[in-house]
Amino acid sequence: MTEKNIVVLPFISADKVEDEIRRIAKESTINIVKLDHAIDRMAEREITDRQILNVLRLGERASEIKWNTDKERGWKCKFRRIVAGTNVTVATKLVKRHETTCLIITVF
Repeated sequence: MTEKNIVVLPFISADKVEDEIRRIAKESTINIVKLDHAIDRMAEREITDRQILNVLRLGERASEIKWNTDKERGWKCKFRRIVAGTNVTVATKLVKRHETTCLIITVF
């Protein structure tokens, strides 16, 4: 019996990732999940949930959108914006769980 190579294709195209993250930040914040590392960095850097949502809703994309298969398959990219006088960057990963979910990887 031979092994079959299974190719898992992205669930959404790269050109739609930015719009989908913004939609989730505006309409479906229950589908935003902060990873433990991000929560630690938020506390360390005094960055609030409100600032993160502001960056995702209104900020500029600060990196390429790249398919990433580390731990959980999804599209990674960063957003940045000056919020409350602070330059905030949010690293995200858009993944498919029960629903499309935006993971917050880290903030700085």
